[in-house]
Amino acid sequence: MLGTWKLQVSLQIGLAAVPVALYFLILGLLNSQRRPQMLSGRLDFALLMSALAPMGVVPLLNWIGVNLFTLGGAIGAVVCAVLALAPRSHQSWVIYNIDRARVLRSLERALHTAQIPFERVQDRLELPGGGIIELSAFPLLRNVTVHVQAGQLDRADVRRLELELARRISHVEVAASPMAVSFVLVSTAMIVAPLILLADRVPEMVRLLTDLMG
Repeated sequence: MLGTWKLQVSLQIGLAAVPVALYFLILGLLNSQRRPQMLSGRLDFALLMSALAPMGVVPLLNWIGVNLFTLGGAIGAVVCAVLALAPRSHQSWVIYNIDRARVLRSLERALHTAQIPFERVQDRLELPGGGIIELSAFPLLRNVTVHVQAGQLDRADVRRLELELARRISHVEVAASPMAVSFVLVSTAMIVAPLILLADRVPEMVRLLTDLMG
């Protein structure tokens, strides 16, 4: 009984740790490119939720029991949370492997090319009709979030700005961030650690699978 309990704990740790490890691996890949990588705010939020959700979902499923109904409900709840809480994809973008100053320069040039008037006021750009573009940097992850409050701009204007910004960002050359290596190492450690915990439980896992198949 004690051995089975330890096996369950090891499996739970593995199920919770692997999504986070994969998230850090993706961060490492994004920050190791020679060009900045631009994601929609919704996609970036979905990746983060996919990494963090299992940390709460796995213990909850262990408490209420795992079956098709509870598993489907948990997945549905996470999907609904992403759809409800994620920023609109056409109003928020996250750019990796770049600093705030370069994003701001690229954004100003993109606005000029898209023929969208703006005024720079301190750390933000003001658009016609009360619109605002705000930038927030997260140095640890080496990314910059661009959030657009469109004001009088319609969706086509914002889409044109997004395409022009993406085009300009794709021509910026950057060195691979040292953080990229750190993210990959953290990801590797988080994947290896659960495997070490499960290594001495292989006979029990084989026996459980045999019982299930029998």
